[in-house]
Amino acid sequence: MKNILFVDDDANLLNSIKRMLRRKKQEWVLFFSTSVDHALEKISQNNIDTIVCDFKMPEKGGFDLLRIIKKNDQTAAIPFILMTSLMDDNVKLDAYDMGVTDILNKPLGEGELIVRINSALKLKSYHDKILLHNQRLEEQVTERTHQILLASEISAILIQAQDLQNLLQSCTESLVKYLDAAFARIWVYDEVQNILELKASAGLYTHIVGAHQFIPVGHLKIGSIAQKREPHLTNSVVGDPRVNNQEWAKKEGMVAFAGYPLIVDDKLVGVMAMFSRNVLNDTVMDSLASVADKIALGIERKKTEAKVHMLSFYDSLTMLPNRDFFYEFIKKAISYADRYRKTLAIVLIDLDNFSRINKSLGPQRGDDCLKIVSHRLKNSLRKSDPVFNATTAASLAVRMGGDLFAVLLHDVDDVNKINQVLKRIVNSLSEVCRLDSHEVYLSASIGIARFPDDGKDVDILLKNTETALDYAKQKKGTVFEFYSDIMNKTSIEYLDLEASLHKAIKSKEFKLYYQPKIDLKTDNIIGVEALIRWHQKDGTIVSPGDFIPLAESTGLIVPMGSFVLEEACRQAKEWQDMGLPLFSIAVNVSGIQFGQKDFVKTVLNAINTSKLDPEVIEIEITETAIMLNPKKAISYLHELKEMGVLISLDDFGTGYSSLSYLQKLPLDSLKINMSFITNVVNNVNDAMIVKAIIAMAHHLNLKVVAEGVEDEKQLAFLRAIDCDQVQGYYYSPPTPAENICKLVKQLSE
Repeated sequence: MKNILFVDDDANLLNSIKRMLRRKKQEWVLFFSTSVDHALEKISQNNIDTIVCDFKMPEKGGFDLLRIIKKNDQTAAIPFILMTSLMDDNVKLDAYDMGVTDILNKPLGEGELIVRINSALKLKSYHDKILLHNQRLEEQVTERTHQILLASEISAILIQAQDLQNLLQSCTESLVKYLDAAFARIWVYDEVQNILELKASAGLYTHIVGAHQFIPVGHLKIGSIAQKREPHLTNSVVGDPRVNNQEWAKKEGMVAFAGYPLIVDDKLVGVMAMFSRNVLNDTVMDSLASVADKIALGIERKKTEAKVHMLSFYDSLTMLPNRDFFYEFIKKAISYADRYRKTLAIVLIDLDNFSRINKSLGPQRGDDCLKIVSHRLKNSLRKSDPVFNATTAASLAVRMGGDLFAVLLHDVDDVNKINQVLKRIVNSLSEVCRLDSHEVYLSASIGIARFPDDGKDVDILLKNTETALDYAKQKKGTVFEFYSDIMNKTSIEYLDLEASLHKAIKSKEFKLYYQPKIDLKTDNIIGVEALIRWHQKDGTIVSPGDFIPLAESTGLIVPMGSFVLEEACRQAKEWQDMGLPLFSIAVNVSGIQFGQKDFVKTVLNAINTSKLDPEVIEIEITETAIMLNPKKAISYLHELKEMGVLISLDDFGTGYSSLSYLQKLPLDSLKINMSFITNVVNNVNDAMIVKAIIAMAHHLNLKVVAEGVEDEKQLAFLRAIDCDQVQGYYYSPPTPAENICKLVKQLSE
């Protein structure tokens, strides 16, 4: 049932409306008010879906009620239909500017009244669906963010040099913080006494002494989990026979319980458990399972450290882990990677001609040099790198012996991830090394092999890494070689492409192509989108899909973006001087470029240099780029808007946005991503999404541009649902500037 509120000081009119709509009583609940104040009471007491209000009333009129509901976030989205018997065009325009959904002329007809209300209800339904969709996305993002933060924090905790009890206490506190647990606990298994000892507790209970401090294996639910080595998961704590104290569970409102055996290499090391007052969904369960594995590895590492003296596994000179430690560590890492279908890479680093330092400056200076190298190697590894993983130990830089070092990288299915870490290592090692009054410059040979492609056990993987290192040694200077021919070729191509990209920017090998945007009311070109293309001097054309991601990862997207802005402004001015009809040029802006402090200044400089009117330039920015820093983005966009620049939200519907921020952005248009347009004729869901986006955009007084239009059926659908503009191969692919004049002429004929 939909709730419709009618507001008019004429009681006879309200009675007439009630009679007219009597056949809608199965669908609508009708509310009537003779004043604005009484209407506000009805709105506060009921979930109103549409308001139909008279323009003029004795005290407060329709505009007064409209202003009040638009100021309230809870009521701002309610469609508002204004009734009037006399209103000039200027007042009507003011009404639409204030947010009126529709205007009805008195006297009212039954058919028209029903049609207008139905249209308003559909608009409200579209808005609610989009709002609900965004809320769900935000909830999913928040939940996933909490899980990522939990995994990251647990990983960070497990690599800290602290005793076992403090380490586990930090882990339980993280579980409570990120998973909204009522309380969490961790027991450690004592294999000698065959009991579980409570080592950490956080949340509702923080004590570790008492009835549950020591639990024999097989006793209570915790001991049962340890004995069976199987998790116990339930979202029905009350009524679960394995939850002993049912009265306590009812009193505290416990809903869910999750208990996991902590196992490493088929060996029990403890039990982790948590109670929650909320239902635990599958993603939370998966996150808990992953965390359990991490904590198990942390317990095992600490127990191992307690049994073995530190110097047994650490190099006494550099205090890095030694070869023996690394060998055992790789075995566990391989087990983890194999279990979860992850990749890892071993990196061997051999200093070139290190023996000459010992011979020339003496063994003491050689040792000092190795300490410096060890320090640089550790510092070159960031917490965001794949080296910091659940299976990591105190340090992931290892001294294998002499001047040979190693690093283990986790989750490296993309060779570019390895390249980024290696480049930092190389840059760090190449810095001058000061030994007393002497300055020494180092170079290194580096070999890399990956699991599982280059070996599935420790010995084979290490042997193949050494083979790759031998190949690297055959070349002069700091060089790294992959064992895999395919990876080595990819790595070389990546580096070559990066070098070519640097040169291309300097030698201006880039060119802009332009794709027209068509106004569906006139079928004329009203704008173009500038798209960068790379034509190398040898005639090779490099795909944007290859060089744009590379430019973003290397930071070259910033100078490249400046070039696009400057060239687009220059071309627009040239077209104006030629007498072409005035239309806008849209320029895509990457998140990295948009995040630069001087971005607004860069845009202004490009406009001023070309002596172009600012309103000709349209900046296209994605939802994802804006949501990285919404407050900063809003500030930048308002500055651009004040200059007169047009603002378009690109790829709408594909990123994680928020309607609350959307209303704050000074936008002129939304661009619907081509992924929705491709199947819009055949896919009902895509069609509904496109309709909803257009309805919402028009309600916000925004134009809508549909990307990727390729056939007549798509075009006809978009015309039918009142889309404003289209862009795609149906009209023209991206084309050089000299072809735009011809297209303008063709489409105007």
